[in-house]
Amino acid sequence: MKKILSSISILIALFLFDCAHKPSPAPPPKEKVKTEFLLVGHPSSTSSSPHTQEGLEKKKEIYHAIKNLSGQSHIVIIYDASGSMREKLEGKDQKRFEAAYEGLKQIVTLFKPKDQVGLIVFGSKKLAGLTSDGMIIRKDYLRAMEACSDVEVIISPQKKGFDYKEFVAAIQFLGSEKSYIGDTPIGYSVLKAHGLLKGRSNAKAILITDGEETGPLLAQNIAKDKAWEQRLRKQYPNYDEMTISAFDAIKRLVEEKIHFSPILYGLRGSGDQEAQKIREFYRKLATLSGSIYLEAITPQELLHAYMDAELMSFTYGLYSVEPHQKSRLIAAGKVGIPLMIEEGRYLLRTDTETPFEQEVELKPRIKNVYTFHMNRDGKIGLMAIGNP
Repeated sequence: MKKILSSISILIALFLFDCAHKPSPAPPPKEKVKTEFLLVGHPSSTSSSPHTQEGLEKKKEIYHAIKNLSGQSHIVIIYDASGSMREKLEGKDQKRFEAAYEGLKQIVTLFKPKDQVGLIVFGSKKLAGLTSDGMIIRKDYLRAMEACSDVEVIISPQKKGFDYKEFVAAIQFLGSEKSYIGDTPIGYSVLKAHGLLKGRSNAKAILITDGEETGPLLAQNIAKDKAWEQRLRKQYPNYDEMTISAFDAIKRLVEEKIHFSPILYGLRGSGDQEAQKIREFYRKLATLSGSIYLEAITPQELLHAYMDAELMSFTYGLYSVEPHQKSRLIAAGKVGIPLMIEEGRYLLRTDTETPFEQEVELKPRIKNVYTFHMNRDGKIGLMAIGNP
């Protein structure tokens, strides 16, 4: 009996000894939380404001460095020359078209010979066909259709590349108030841009406008008079294209993976109901195309907005850095557009002809903002700019 008890005591002692030296089980992995990540082309709040000359030059440097990664660009600028561009800017003695034209001339200085740049202008030749309420003026259907079809390709993106002198000469007419007389056929203009960019790589359509589209309004008015509708459809075989809505036209760009960004120019403040209506329209339009709308009032603001609009076309991937799933794509993003992703470390790689990559660390429950910057050696990199 004593031997049995002794054996049991030894076994208990060995068990306790084993338990004392056995490592405790690892705690369950911490559950990661979703956090917001935003990659921007250039910070809007730094010690050197982007609206100073120094800030502008730094932004241009980053703009060109990022564009160089993507190879040749194919760009179409869609420019508003409708009658509303003759209105004065709020609180200023300058008219919208005057400031916008000065901004357009500054934008032109950004392009390099390898860029293929086109320009579409709407509303520069035919008198407006709709009233401010969207009704056909004096039931003049022919005039209304002429105004709606007033979309001109001033310059097509050329294989030989960008010619500065040729482009500047081609836009000189936009410096005259007489050029701003028509309606706002946004959809038809976008459709024209689609035709110029279809099948091209790294393609972008950037709209500069101050108004809401008029094509669908015209179609709605004409549909009330079936006799006139039949006559106009016979006279204009592309009637449906001319009156296409901006939303339907943008869908074609999206299908072709053509980037679209709208820039609203010279709108009044938030207290103006008409301006707010226009902002809401373009907010929805930009969302459909996977971008956001931008705004500008001064020529320099238009230059900044244009660079932001182009940089917004660049896409990237966030890849796992975990050994067991290294290089696995976790999320895809676009410059300037926030996305939600689990906290942690990732490898960010741009979808460009020459890929750029760098690790980023995303912290929980904050807005993780990274921006491109140029180091002392003139090389591009990413920098976290905190939680704005």
